This record gives sequence, structure tokens and C-alpha cells, in this order.
Amino acid sequence: MRTKHNRHSQMPLGYYLRLDCGARNKLIAQVFVPGLVFAFLCAVVAIPANAQPSSVDAANATLSTLNGEAIQGRVMSADQSKIVFQANGKVTERLGGEVSQIVLSNRLETKKQPIEVSLVDGSKLLGERLQGSSSGFQLQGLLGGAVAIPAKALRSVKLREVATEQEDAWQAAIKETKDSDAVIVARPGNALDRINGIILEVGESEVGFELDGQKIQIPFSKLLGLVWFQRAPDRVKPAIELITTNRSMLYTDSFSVTANEVNIQTIQGIKIGFPLSSLSSVNYAAANIRWLSELEPMEAKPETQIGFQSPVALLEKSLSPRFVVNGRAPTASSVSADKDLLFPSPGRFVFRVPEGFSTLQAVVQRTDTGTQRSDLTIEVWQEDNRIAQIPLPAEMDFTDIQVPVPAGKKVKLAVVCSAKLMIGTEVQWKQPRLKR
Repeated sequence: MRTKHNRHSQMPLGYYLRLDCGARNKLIAQVFVPGLVFAFLCAVVAIPANAQPSSVDAANATLSTLNGEAIQGRVMSADQSKIVFQANGKVTERLGGEVSQIVLSNRLETKKQPIEVSLVDGSKLLGERLQGSSSGFQLQGLLGGAVAIPAKALRSVKLREVATEQEDAWQAAIKETKDSDAVIVARPGNALDRINGIILEVGESEVGFELDGQKIQIPFSKLLGLVWFQRAPDRVKPAIELITTNRSMLYTDSFSVTANEVNIQTIQGIKIGFPLSSLSSVNYAAANIRWLSELEPMEAKPETQIGFQSPVALLEKSLSPRFVVNGRAPTASSVSADKDLLFPSPGRFVFRVPEGFSTLQAVVQRTDTGTQRSDLTIEVWQEDNRIAQIPLPAEMDFTDIQVPVPAGKKVKLAVVCSAKLMIGTEVQWKQPRLKR
């Protein structure tokens, strides 16, 4: 059972609910939203037969391997483990573990769907309308059909497009750790407020919301989005990423591509089908590679002795390992593959290896260009067992890291310096990643 929560924002309730006359007391019983996430996880999307395109056109693609090879041809068939590909009149078979991605020639739709639904497994579904309640939701207009999704699979919903200037605030609002649902309200100056409560139902034009024990109806026009409180899964299995022509992003561990159609079974075991002409790309690297920047850090601290009796929080934060893009803090639009792990000083970064991955790869590179440098040691630990110890002497600019790591275990990355002054110790772990 969900419990009631106090409002997070201190702004007056009337600020958010300046509705048309009488709208506050309007009942939302008539507003039923056929479930979005339940359908995606639990149902097969029905596509009319006349929506099927020419298999020749739809199958044209470029296949890229993990070693950088790019091949033009046609997809004969594909699934999570292998791809049958025709190029230059010759049919070959590639293992899924060798492939980076397949990009098909199918064009992306220019018209963007108004509703974006994010699921707990990371999938994003774009459609025309979302309706439902705790018993289930439905998203209309996904690839020409409707998808039913259980409420427990919903993470967040954008009810309208978020402006570029609001994207960072939106990401912060939906990632805020609170044991409650929430509505996101736009304020002047691109600011956003998150108001915690309980989402009761989503209708055709309103949201039923419980705030401090009061049941209210909020029009979509007053809201930017919705957030559902969900317990994060303990383990996230590696998944293949499929992008559709309407820009939906689906994560799956089991799928098949034939000459005419695509059939998907989601991580939760839900089956979805749509024409091959609605498939834009298949990213096998999403299952073969996991960027460290996508993982939740368990610890990130410096080893530097600050010289005070008690730690100085601001100084410790500036010296702690953190992810950067071109030396700067990443933005909401930064790509995971572009993020480097910066160690401003000797320190440690701890994370847990997701299921399905077995190797840590990175290049550890000095950022200091001056002549004053210290000898460093790069270490990788599993719990209390040091599994790698690689020297980085002062005259060396970088070193390669490729270390077997155990799935499900806690791993610590450490930069160690024995010099007293510790001058010239800053390094970056370039594109640190885990591979199968």
C-alpha cells in the first residue's frame, strides 16, 4: 500500500492550480487513461497488414562491428545472438557479441509524438495519448497501435516537450530521491517544481492527484510531466537497444527480425510486434558494453590528506573522482560514451559490476602537461582482493587497462601516490566501460 507524503514544494497550492472557474471541484472519474506501460510490457502491438512495407527497402542496412568494420547490405534475419547479413551477393553470419549496431535505411518520422513515457527498464515509448490508473495504463499511437503497461513499470511521463533550457532541471526533478509519486510544474525562467503526492489516475486531459490527503484534478496544461515512485531493481541485466522510426527506444534481451517484421520480448517477458519498416536501428553494444557513467557509484572519495582535524566538505568534493566531458561537467544531453572518469587527485571510485559483464576496459591518461609529476599506481580491487596493480611513472603519459572483473561484485578503482607532495597526479579514465 502506498503511504501519503507531504508536499515537497513550499509554494502555495493555489500557485499550481490556478484552474478555470469550477475546475478544482470537477470530478475526474470520467477521465480514464488506457494504460501505456502495461501494454508495452504485457501485450502485443497489433499492426495492420497494409502497414507492411517492401521487405527489400526495409531490410537495407549498414552493419558495424565492434572492431570498427562497416558493411553495407541487407538484413536477412537477426536475433539477440546472431545476424544473417547479405553483402556483395554473399550471405554471412555474425555473432551478436561481435556487432556494435545495425542501422537500417528506414527514415525517422519528422512529426514527434507528444507523449514520452519512460519505463523502469530504461525504455522510452513515444505516443499520442496516455490514460489509466494503478490497475494499468495504455499508450495510444505507438507504431500505429496501442500498448498496455502495468503501473509498476512506469518511471516518468513527459506530457509535452521539454525545452532545451529546462532539460537539466527536468532530469534533476525525476531523479530526486523521494518515496512518493510527483507532478512536475514549470515556473517562469525555465525553473521546475516537483510536488510530491500520489498519482491516482491519468485521464484524457487531467491528472487525478492526492496531495496532503486532498484529492484534486490538475489539467495537463498546468503540468510538464509525471513521476512514479518505483523501487529500483537490484540488478539490471544487459539489454539490446532497438530504436524505432517514431524515436521510441526499446530494451530487450530477446528479439527476432525477419524479412517483414520485428518481434520483441522485453526484459519483463512482454511480447511486442511491428513491421520491419518501423525499425531504425539495433544497438548490440548496449548489451555488449556498459559505460561506468551509467552505473550508480557506491563511493567516490579522495585519498589526499587535507591537513585539518575534520574534513572540509567543499575541498573533498572538488578532489573526489567524478565524470566529465572534455574536462567539464556533463550536461543532460551528454552521451555516456563521451564521459571520462576524472581523478583530480589520488582517490577511489567504487561500483558494483552488473550481471552479464566480465571485463573492465579504459585508458588512464594524465591531464597534467607540466614537468612536475609524481609516480602513480593504478589499482583495481574486488572487495579486499587487489586484482590489478599497474604502474604509471612520471615520464609516462598513459596506460591501458583491461582487467577481468566478477559480475555482481563490488569493484574499487584506485589511483595511488606515495610521494609526499603529490604534484601532477591528476588523471582521467578515458571512456571506462564494462564488456561481456
